[in-house]
Amino acid sequence: MKEPRHVLVLERHTIKFYDETDYTFGSSDNVKKSYGKVFTSGGSKILSSQIGIELFEDEKLIANCLIGSEGGVTGISNNSTLISYGGVVVCCANTIFKLTIPELNLEWKTISDSSSCFGIYYLDKDYVVHGELEITRLDKDGIIIWQQSGRDIWTTAEGIDDFAVYDDHILATDWDYNRYKFDFDGKLLDEYKVEPTKRTQIEEEQVKKKWWKIW
Repeated sequence: MKEPRHVLVLERHTIKFYDETDYTFGSSDNVKKSYGKVFTSGGSKILSSQIGIELFEDEKLIANCLIGSEGGVTGISNNSTLISYGGVVVCCANTIFKLTIPELNLEWKTISDSSSCFGIYYLDKDYVVHGELEITRLDKDGIIIWQQSGRDIWTTAEGIDDFAVYDDHILATDWDYNRYKFDFDGKLLDEYKVEPTKRTQIEEEQVKKKWWKIW
């Protein structure tokens, strides 16, 4: 039996999320034998990410579904799901899915990045998606309001402190440590260089020491 990668505990319900990348439709080798509903995004038959979702009420399974999408592979984390407007919002590869609670019916789905959606956050009455190539604001119905790209992908080597939403602005850092400050309308307010984290600097120093030891 697979262990869930992430669990949301609500007042009456518990929602469990499973990495089902190895799930093959119609195969007897599936660890989970069946899902009541399947929702996919994109025109490809090959899905890079598949997430199994189970919803329990008083410890009884009452609904499940499988979502899948093409694009880059997305992990399941605290930042990849939200409870909002009576449903659950989930990042899966390049797509954001909105499912109803408790039925787990598909309410909407939106391709929100050219590759992968790393995380989704509240932004006033809407959402902002931290994608690999775009930062995207979605309204509550999944409609794209604006998108912004940087000089490189929206993450750093260590993947720490690369995206944050504040009271009146968004900070995002690209692979080359360019940091961008956007307002909630997607307007670029400022741009500046930041230093790699201390952990990265320590690792670089260790590599240099090993190189000198070899030679």
